[in-house]
Amino acid sequence: MGDIVEPKGASATTVIAALSPVLAGVLTVIFLLIGYILKLLNPDSAIARTMLTTGWVFGAVAAGATLVAVVALVFSALRNRPSLETGPYGELSEEVARAREAWREALLERGILPFLREALADPNTVSPRRTAPPTPASRMPPLGYDRPGFSSPDDGASGARPSFTSPDYASPDFAGPEHQSE
Repeated sequence: MGDIVEPKGASATTVIAALSPVLAGVLTVIFLLIGYILKLLNPDSAIARTMLTTGWVFGAVAAGATLVAVVALVFSALRNRPSLETGPYGELSEEVARAREAWREALLERGILPFLREALADPNTVSPRRTAPPTPASRMPPLGYDRPGFSSPDDGASGARPSFTSPDYASPDFAGPEHQSE
């Protein structure tokens, strides 16, 4: 495709650096667990000592691999940080600052101030002593559906309720009078 460069993915070194602490840690747990169980069953077992030694070796490998991975991560973060001369985001910092200021101004002018003007224009909506809530015009646009028409039993309006009938299943032992055996 000419100018387009495809990313190659993670290298073998990256995969080994990421997986070696995890794999060594899992092997540490497995070998130490088996070694201590065998030592519990037979204290003089040579295989138990071998398993424990192997477990502690894998523990040291896990600790060393974790230390190497942390150091590599810190160096990678230091190498890829933005330079101080161009600002934290390079050329985009000025554009981002303008966009942030425009967003704040739009939020103030179109969101907060109209709400405050409406609240100050109708002091009954903010009164703490009101008993019945007024029904102000909603700021919510119509969503294309309406709530269902629920009614309480005191309204007297009873809607049509669905009726259900059970099927006429009966066992041969318990049949109606028309199916009596002779």
